[in-house]
Amino acid sequence: MVLFISALLAAIAFLISFLIITYIFHENIYIADRLGHLKSAKMSNQADELNEAFTKRVIKPIFNELGDIISGITPQGMSKKIEKELQKAGRPLNLTINQWFSIRLTFMLGLPAIIVIIFITIGNSDIASIFMFFFSILVSILIPDLFLRARVRKRQTEIIRSLPDVLDLLTVSVEAGTSLNGAIAKLVEKSESTLSGEFKRALSEMKMGKSRKEALRALSQRCDVPDLTMLLSSIIQADELGVGMSQVLRVQSAQMREKRKQRAQEKAMKAPVKMLFPLIIFIFPAIFIVLLGPAVLKIIEVFMSM
Repeated sequence: MVLFISALLAAIAFLISFLIITYIFHENIYIADRLGHLKSAKMSNQADELNEAFTKRVIKPIFNELGDIISGITPQGMSKKIEKELQKAGRPLNLTINQWFSIRLTFMLGLPAIIVIIFITIGNSDIASIFMFFFSILVSILIPDLFLRARVRKRQTEIIRSLPDVLDLLTVSVEAGTSLNGAIAKLVEKSESTLSGEFKRALSEMKMGKSRKEALRALSQRCDVPDLTMLLSSIIQADELGVGMSQVLRVQSAQMREKRKQRAQEKAMKAPVKMLFPLIIFIFPAIFIVLLGPAVLKIIEVFMSM
C-alpha cells in the first residue's frame, strides 16, 4: 500500500513539474518545434527539386533568364503587341512573353546551327551552305510568328462558330428569370467551348471584385472578334441604361444567326471560283487524256502507216 501511494505521488509530482516546465518554456519549445518543421520542409523541398525533371530544374530557369534579357532590350510597343497576340491566341502552352522571346531566340540560333552542321557533314558547296544558312535564319524568324497567327485565327474562328449557340443559351437563361451573371454561370456549366472558357474567366474576375463592365471589356480585348465585341458593347450599354437584358440578347441572337447564314452563303458563292484552278490544273487534263488519247493514238497510227 505504501509503495502504491509513493508511486502515485511520484507520478503526480512528475506531471506537475512537466506542466510547470512546459508553461515556463512553452515559447522556446514552440520556436524549436517550428524550426524543426521548417528545416524538415526545406530538406523535403530540396529533395523534391532534385527529383524534378532536368528541363524544369535547369532548362526552364535558363529560358526565363534569356526571356528577361530579351524583354529588357525589346521596344515597349513591340512587347505590348506580342503580349496582345499571345492573349488573342489563348496563351498557348501557358507561355509568358519572356518565354516566347526565349523560344524565338532558340529558333533563331538553333535552326541555322543545325543547317550548318548538316552541310559541313555532307561536305556540300560553300555557296549552297551560305544560301541555306541565310534561308534558315529567315525561316527561324518567321516560324514562331506564323504559329502564333495560326493559333489566333483558329481561336477566333472557334469563337465565331460558337457565338450564336452561346448567345442562345444566355438568352434562354435570362428570359427564364436568371440574372446575367447567373446566365453566364449556367453557360460555363453547360458548355465547354473556347468562348465559354473566356466567359468563365470573366465571371471569376467579377467574383474577385471587377465590375461587370470592366470584365466584359477585358474579355472583348482578349478575343478581338468584331461580332463578340458588338455583343458585349450592347450588353454593357443595356446594363448602364437599364434596358431589358432579355430583349437585347434576343435581338443580338437573331443578328448572329443572320450573320452565320450570310457567311455560309458567301462561302458557297466562293466555292465555284476556288474550284476553277483545281479543275483546270488536275481534272481537265485527265479528262482530255481519257477522251482524246485513243483518237490521237489512232491518228498517229494512220500517219505512220502512210
